Amino acid sequence: MFGRRKLFTTVAAAALLGAPLVVGSPVSAAPPEHPSVETAAAASCIGGAWKYDKPSGWGYAPTGDGYYVTTNRCADIQVKPDQSTQMRLCYLKDRDPNREVCKGLVTVQTGKWTVLGTDFENGAYFWFKFPNKGAHKTGLVAA
Repeated sequence: MFGRRKLFTTVAAAALLGAPLVVGSPVSAAPPEHPSVETAAAASCIGGAWKYDKPSGWGYAPTGDGYYVTTNRCADIQVKPDQSTQMRLCYLKDRDPNREVCKGLVTVQTGKWTVLGTDFENGAYFWFKFPNKGAHKTGLVAA
C-alpha cells in the first residue's frame, strides 16, 4: 500500500509542476535475461514428453515385455499424472535384465510434474510400478 501511495504522490507532484514523468520499475528497465541452461534443458525435456497408459488389471506401465527408454533430452525421469496416484520408478541398471532396480513409492499429484529419478544416461530402460492394479492410470512422462 505504501508503494502505491508514494507513486501517486510523485505523479501528482509532477503534474502540478508540469514536468513529464516516466514511470517504470527497475525490473522493466533492465535488459531481458537469457534463459538459463537449466531452464532451457527442462523446457526441452518436458517438450518431448509422451503419454503413459496403465490399464486396469496391470501393475505396471508399459504393459507387456517392453520398456520406456530415456532420451538425450533429459537427465531425469519425471511424470505428470492425469490423476493423483502412487508409483515406483524401476529401471535396468546398465540395461541388464538381471539388474532390476526399483526406487521407493512416490505419491504424484494430478497435473504436476514430479521427478522420480535423476542422472540417467541416454538409452536407459525403465518402467513404472503401481500398487493399485485395479485402476486405469494415465499421464505424461518425460525422460
